[in-house]
Amino acid sequence: AAAAEEEEEEEEDSEDDNYVSDSSDDEDKRPPEQFDLSSSTTIMLPPRNYTLVHEDGRLHKRDNFTPMSFGMQRIHNNAAPEPVWVQTQNARWMQGTTEVVVIAHTVPRDQMRAALLDVQLAPRQVHVASRATGQVFLHGELEERIDPRTSTWLTDGTHVTMTLVKANLQIYDAGKKGTAADTHWHRLLTTDQYVERGMVDADYSELPAEHRHKAKMSELERKEKKRQEELANECALCGKDVRFFCDCRSGDKDYEKPLPEGWKDPRLGFCDPIFDGVNYDAGKSAQLQPKPAPQPRPYAGGR
Repeated sequence: AAAAEEEEEEEEDSEDDNYVSDSSDDEDKRPPEQFDLSSSTTIMLPPRNYTLVHEDGRLHKRDNFTPMSFGMQRIHNNAAPEPVWVQTQNARWMQGTTEVVVIAHTVPRDQMRAALLDVQLAPRQVHVASRATGQVFLHGELEERIDPRTSTWLTDGTHVTMTLVKANLQIYDAGKKGTAADTHWHRLLTTDQYVERGMVDADYSELPAEHRHKAKMSELERKEKKRQEELANECALCGKDVRFFCDCRSGDKDYEKPLPEGWKDPRLGFCDPIFDGVNYDAGKSAQLQPKPAPQPRPYAGGR
């Protein structure tokens, strides 16, 4: 009887082992998006319908590029960056400071003759179609305005290439700042998906000299302002910033640690360039006393 019970226990253990192994196999077969990614630091990007390629359509190494944090983007002011083409369903395009080069890669090889194509360029529209059949190969509204008078197109029998000259009117508008004054296009057509910011570098190397000089001076002023703030808040003991990293006097109850830039109390003893020279009225104790009740207005005559 004891031997029979031991055999039954061994069979139950083997069944339990099989059950566990089956469940583990099921877990391994689950799609990867169902795994717990709470501890992962990878940036999850939405699905995209474009790829980063070379001019001939080969996949570019930056297609497997993770954008920088906070939506930052590399900017080239002195020299043009490495060319990166964005390929969508109907077009392959690349941009510089003043031009956007578009290749209509969906045009059949037997249609790549100037006499057989109907190409129209408008300030906010591009259209490529067949003259004979009317088949449309590329059509849509552009992301920004172009100059159709100076824009050109050509075909060499293997590609249909359009060179669109950017209007860049936003850089001459003093009322526009930040992204509104940006000459970098984040998509070709308004129906395309936005290219993740940071995957393609911005090229400002061909901007007018006065604009590049202004941008350079602004950058130097920003760096000098940051340097002055760091010097004004440098700890004399450890040399670190007393607002963030210094713990030399953390145990001193009589010492108040300055707060970061933007705090409006100048009595903490640090330099804040935003509120430099501004005196804030702390008020008086009399302001805390209850105000007397309002007296009735005197009779002014009449009914």
